[in-house]
Amino acid sequence: MTTVVPDTLWTLEQNLALGPLETPLRCVVIKLEDGSLWVHAPLAPTEEFFSMIESLGEVKHLIVPTYALEHKIFAKDALARWPESKLWVAPGQFSFPFEVSNTKVFGREPDGVLGVNGGDGRMEIENENSPSWVNEIGCDVLRAGKFDVLNKKITLYEATFLHKQSKTLIVTDAVAYIPSEIPALQTPEKLLLVGKFSTDDPQPPDMFENRLRGWKKMALLVTYFFPEHEELVNPGLVEWSEGWEDNFEALADRLLVPPVVRATLYNQDPARVQTWVDRVYESWDFDKVIPAHWAGPVDTTPEMFRNAFRFLEDNNLDPFPQGDMARGLKPIADGVVKGRSL
Repeated sequence: MTTVVPDTLWTLEQNLALGPLETPLRCVVIKLEDGSLWVHAPLAPTEEFFSMIESLGEVKHLIVPTYALEHKIFAKDALARWPESKLWVAPGQFSFPFEVSNTKVFGREPDGVLGVNGGDGRMEIENENSPSWVNEIGCDVLRAGKFDVLNKKITLYEATFLHKQSKTLIVTDAVAYIPSEIPALQTPEKLLLVGKFSTDDPQPPDMFENRLRGWKKMALLVTYFFPEHEELVNPGLVEWSEGWEDNFEALADRLLVPPVVRATLYNQDPARVQTWVDRVYESWDFDKVIPAHWAGPVDTTPEMFRNAFRFLEDNNLDPFPQGDMARGLKPIADGVVKGRSL
């Protein structure tokens, strides 16, 4: 747990792991003016997670900001721990591969769906259908794109928030900041394993430069799935070719839209996403952003936030390495975007 604003705003982090790959997963907690807590995207229900939050006050509001499994699956456990809390969810919740009810997913029906008060997704003014916190925390819901799931078109949404007092923008996947420094929770043994030149190499000694090499390769693998310089020599033998570090440098230490989000969702209807970006830029005053993945908080401005989306005007602006995109993301994006009717 990290204090961002004393007695007002905190982040809690766990690792999201898949085999040897790890990336930070983040929850944001805000103390409202009445002293109660607003919890964005609760994490896995460890006793440590629960006790850390309870040391800050009483939880009254739980937020499920998007459809993604890692950001909603733990809400049921959080509601069981804090049954008096209200549950506010982004639109478009769905289950896969079988459709199940919200009661099954969350333990009970949500108290409200975010962004339904206005056609543009904004919830700035409190009314009988709005949560009590909207005067302190602005909400704007982005309708990002569509997927076909079992022959059913599913619209994907992300609810974004502004804590007005602290000038903090809170997002899930809309933007990210991949740091060149190793995050605190990374497992050294996994960094050393991923950092090897070849899968046939022995585990390297535990030295900072070997850990750092592993972190950079891990970031490329998590971001692109099959990065350009990871070569399958033969079954069971993978080697890295020269140039991978340049590709990491093109990705790191800047505010950006993650490649998978950009390629599969935002390219479906750039004009709609641009309208949302313009609303955030013009209406909200913030000096930092807290994403749910990678680094956070990140010092930023509305201008820097808007600049991260400049590709919406022209896909040739701010391109990611072509080789990285072609190997893993482009085939997926082509399948998602082709023939979509939005």
